[in-house]
Amino acid sequence: MNTFGLAGGVLVLILGIAVMDYGLDPQVPYAYHAFYLGLAGIVIGGVIIWGSSKSQRNPLLTKSYQVESTKSISPVESIKYRNLYEHSPILQRTVNTDGIILECNEKYAKTFGYTKNEIIGKSLFEHTSEQSQKDMRDSFETWKRAGRVENKEIWFKRKDGTTFPGLISANNIYDDKGKLIGSNSVIRDISDIYEARKVLEDHARQKIQLEELKKMNSNKEEFYMMVSKEYHIPIEPIKKYAESLNDGSLGKLTVKQKEAVKEIYDNARRMEQLINDIIDVQKLNNNKMEFKKDKFSVDDFMNSLITTCSNMMDEKKIEFVNSTEGKLSLDSDKGRLEQVFYNLIQNAVDFVPTKGGKIEIGAEEKGDSVFLYVKDNGMGISEKRKESIFKNFYQVDLSLKRKYGGSGFGLVICKGIVENLGGKIWFESKEGEGTTFNFSIPK
Repeated sequence: MNTFGLAGGVLVLILGIAVMDYGLDPQVPYAYHAFYLGLAGIVIGGVIIWGSSKSQRNPLLTKSYQVESTKSISPVESIKYRNLYEHSPILQRTVNTDGIILECNEKYAKTFGYTKNEIIGKSLFEHTSEQSQKDMRDSFETWKRAGRVENKEIWFKRKDGTTFPGLISANNIYDDKGKLIGSNSVIRDISDIYEARKVLEDHARQKIQLEELKKMNSNKEEFYMMVSKEYHIPIEPIKKYAESLNDGSLGKLTVKQKEAVKEIYDNARRMEQLINDIIDVQKLNNNKMEFKKDKFSVDDFMNSLITTCSNMMDEKKIEFVNSTEGKLSLDSDKGRLEQVFYNLIQNAVDFVPTKGGKIEIGAEEKGDSVFLYVKDNGMGISEKRKESIFKNFYQVDLSLKRKYGGSGFGLVICKGIVENLGGKIWFESKEGEGTTFNFSIPK
């Protein structure tokens, strides 16, 4: 009926009246038929006019308001969009203007450790960590005021209490009348990014600390060098006058006086050795110790050690032997190897028994290296202390420090020298039976 409209109805009505008027004259042909045909036209025209007047409306007033599109979504498309939301690898939740969660996807529920039933109907602030409560409220108010939030960093809280950092973005959802009813939020877990950022920050902080340590180490090295020079100044005259007193050139001394002078001299030598050890440790730690290579006879070298170190055996009457056999040669730093032997022999002297002490040195060729050793029949090293034997300031028995003295640097220096010469150092020891220090030097 809307096709004809009101005008069509009026036209049919007029035609019906005209045909009916024609049928009122009984003299005209088919008057009876014309009368009823006109009557039908009048009825039809009236119905058309009535129907058109009832259904006619202003289309601008009756058209429903569509926010995004007037295109209807088919059931298939609805399922597709639902699956995109539900199975998205990104956390998604839908909230109303009061911050109540109306819906969430599988990823969101799994990440937070809840079931969907436990999430829906709860406040979004229950999933926000304490440290980010204020940031989340500011973000929520920003969304309600501006209609959008993008990449706001928030710390979220799982069901088990653990937290993780995320970036949240939100946009508006309207009803069919254009009224704001909530938002759809997308959350990206940035734990990996945060960890990477933390690593970079730690790296930058460590770099600063390293520079500070290098500066401190440089200052420490300068301090050690300065102290060593200052200490050598008074030690030299002490040693010199002690020697003069001992040989009688400054007058005759009693036995007790000679013993006192010897004690002065020995302690001056010990202090001198301590200072030299500190300097050597610093040089080794900073790779500043100098090495040189000269070819020399090993058996002559070992015999010279017997001569040089024999006076160390006098007080305990220690048996000191060289077991080297055959003609061997080395192309290495003779002076530094002598320093290694001196430290190992001095260490052995301290710990062999007062009676029946024995120290043996020796060398033998094995492949491309010469193996050297210092063996004693002293107290040995316990199992629990073997791992620490080459560490700074370590002594086999700290309770013996006062009795035997020593800085604890000797073995550290030996290890540093041997390794810088391309060799290895190790030891074999059994508590109560003695210790053998072995080291190899490439030929």
